Amino acid sequence: MHLIVSLFGIQIPALILIFLFAGVIQILLNRVFADLGVYEFVWHPGLFRTAIFICIFASFSLIIYK
Repeated sequence: MHLIVSLFGIQIPALILIFLFAGVIQILLNRVFADLGVYEFVWHPGLFRTAIFICIFASFSLIIYK
């Protein structure tokens, strides 16, 4: 089951929109975590940021495609 979204007459897969939405949420979470000092307790901040993004993207994808 592939979801297609029509945006201004252009058909794009829904996963692209989910990817962009997850990116915006991850940027906001990154700022919150940086302000709270969470990254001081994380072994590898880049890996942690990537894992957070993957969790957000997978969660929204599973909600939509379930």
